[in-house]
Amino acid sequence: MKIFLIGFMGSGKTTLGKLLADELKTSFIDLDERIEQDQGMSVSRIFGEKGEDFFRELEASVLRKIVSGKTDFVLACGGGTPCFHQNMAYMNGQGITVWLDTPREILAERLLSAPDQRPLISGLSGEQLISFISERLEQRAQWYGQARLVIDSSNFTIKEISRKLKAYA
Repeated sequence: MKIFLIGFMGSGKTTLGKLLADELKTSFIDLDERIEQDQGMSVSRIFGEKGEDFFRELEASVLRKIVSGKTDFVLACGGGTPCFHQNMAYMNGQGITVWLDTPREILAERLLSAPDQRPLISGLSGEQLISFISERLEQRAQWYGQARLVIDSSNFTIKEISRKLKAYA
């Protein structure tokens, strides 16, 4: 089973993905970490030196390499992954997409703890961050909303999410 976790940065894709992969006894892959390994630099540095367009093309390429090379996994996608290069349609055609829909206040709280690790929010705080999150969620809703499953990640346990995915598959 190929499971693609999507959602805004801070929604818990990596944390949940690791636990879910363990529960399902499959491998876990973090798309951003794979990109960093392949490029030998952080996502922040790629954004800063080569720009978002370069990053989004690279992201789509690495996504397709991962999918073609494995049969079962839980993949934590970057927050913008579904929104570029027909990635959402591609993922829907390859496996189960799961949107971790997390309230913006919870996202802001989580993101305020480590803003420098996320290039799109570096320098934002408080109301600026909540406004940024709200705008981006509105922009991304058309892609996130195409997910096969939508789960409020603030209200479910790993076991409950795992059970839902097993029932869906």
